[in-house]
Amino acid sequence: MHFFSHAPQPVQKEVEAFWYLNLSPEQQAAHDKFLAHLTDTKQLLVGHDDRYTLLRFLKARQWDVNKATIMYTNMTKWRAEHGTDRLYETFTFPEEDQVIEHYPHFYHMTDKFGRPLYIELLGHTDAAKILEHTSMERLMDYHIVEWERLKREILPRCSLLAGKPIITKNVILDLKGVSMKNFGHAAREILTKIAAIDQDYYCESLGQMFIINTPTVFRLIWAVVNPMLEERTRRKIIILGSDYMPTITQLIPEDNLPACLGGKGARTDMKTTIGPWTEVELPAPGPAAMAAATAAAASPAKEPAAASPAKEPVVASPVKEPMVTVPADTVAVTVGNGIIAAH
Repeated sequence: MHFFSHAPQPVQKEVEAFWYLNLSPEQQAAHDKFLAHLTDTKQLLVGHDDRYTLLRFLKARQWDVNKATIMYTNMTKWRAEHGTDRLYETFTFPEEDQVIEHYPHFYHMTDKFGRPLYIELLGHTDAAKILEHTSMERLMDYHIVEWERLKREILPRCSLLAGKPIITKNVILDLKGVSMKNFGHAAREILTKIAAIDQDYYCESLGQMFIINTPTVFRLIWAVVNPMLEERTRRKIIILGSDYMPTITQLIPEDNLPACLGGKGARTDMKTTIGPWTEVELPAPGPAAMAAATAAAASPAKEPAAASPAKEPVVASPVKEPMVTVPADTVAVTVGNGIIAAH
């Protein structure tokens, strides 16, 4: 983790961004052992039994199969107890507009590798006011459903556009206007619960995180936040001041940054999803697609190529007809991501 440097900082390279396509022989052996163990003990969860999900849990536990097994089975138990699949299908959040007024966050375009960009404007966030409009339980359910939408809807479409599996997102946290009052008791409680969900059940889904416009008081704030994060998460965080553009634009084209962060991307609100994936229709899963996925997983991964950013932002809207022609060989990317299998 880089802290408060004014010089441009190094960002993820392609081989780091697509670590799951560049496994060492030892890592591949760990995956094979992990898969065999979960299969033999009947602990694989349908919809979360694909190659990339297993690799995420292995990486989160430093490729230790025993530790990864414990983490994976804890995840499957949590999903069953929380009814996560049903929550995704049935949850409604009529208080969303009121919550977003005090917690502006949105997806906006992709980085140069085709990974979606998620942004939070923490200087405009007031945790106490959020909880005036919703309960902590409903806020956590909303957070979980947002994760499920990313996994089931956004990442598979980004994979189709990139022509290879996209399994992570990039995050920008804008701290402009933040003070210690933003991190009172309610904020700490929300952060603690969110950090546990993110790291325990949606592990290794973060590509890179940029924390920008950090105020002087951030060192005190970081002392509160830091203990909530595992070291593997901290290593992905770059902390910057107001001179963040030279660092961020190494990974995210200026055209793909919203104007509120100094980019050229148009944005009319702090809610609407804007990105090329909104005009992609996913192919329905089926035996042919699953067979293609199995064949793709058995084949050596090709060296990934950087995805070209979309030139024009696309505002999310219901898609009735597919706007992108999907080549047959990219179906394996989506199904192989294991994201739409639970539909």
